[in-house]
Amino acid sequence: MKLRHLELPQEIWKDKRIPKETKLIYSYIYSKGFDKFITNINVGEIQQVINIKNEGLRKSLARLEKLKYLIYKEYANGMYIIKLN
Repeated sequence: MKLRHLELPQEIWKDKRIPKETKLIYSYIYSKGFDKFITNINVGEIQQVINIKNEGLRKSLARLEKLKYLIYKEYANGMYIIKLN
């Protein structure tokens, strides 16, 4: 039996429209919020995993939102609320 938190959606890894950095960001967000599918995250948490600035994170989240993997809202500078689809 596989654990649910180890089962990332495989279609994201096969999607050639998404850069590798954005895929890593999505996998971090997915692993953090796999139970509730809604999570709060800040840019500092992701900077511990990937060297990225707030503007780059915002662009990656916008790309994932455009491809309908998630919905995000920035409620303060560098603070995001994310709903996984």
